[in-house]
Amino acid sequence: MIERRILNSWKEIANYLGRGVRTVQRWETNLGLPVHRPAGRDHSTVLAFSNELDEWLNSRPVRQALPLASDLASSAVPLSEMRALLTRAEVLMEKLESVLSRSEEMHRRLLLTAETLSSNNIGQDLRANEGVASARAEAA
Repeated sequence: MIERRILNSWKEIANYLGRGVRTVQRWETNLGLPVHRPAGRDHSTVLAFSNELDEWLNSRPVRQALPLASDLASSAVPLSEMRALLTRAEVLMEKLESVLSRSEEMHRRLLLTAETLSSNNIGQDLRANEGVASARAEAA
């Protein structure tokens, strides 16, 4: 026979489902989690039956695909591997900062070169115009 536990609070329901209180309250509102409010009691008083919760969980294909927090904890990355990844990330950040610095310096030099070329072209244009003007003056 299926065990039928009575869960007498949001906290008990949340613990049974392995989720937070706000999550199970949201599930009741949005997804129809089977929670009962006894008549004549405060509206915040709730109870749920474990067998109804189990049936509800099994009827939800999306829920079946989600891992429980306890499953995630058992498959967690070892601390030594996390430290190695952190060290590698720090090395990569240093390299990235170096590349960025070189890129900014190249950009600065390119702008200076463009400004110099532009100034030279303007100077050449002015000299050419002065030459044309003096040739016209001589011809006149």
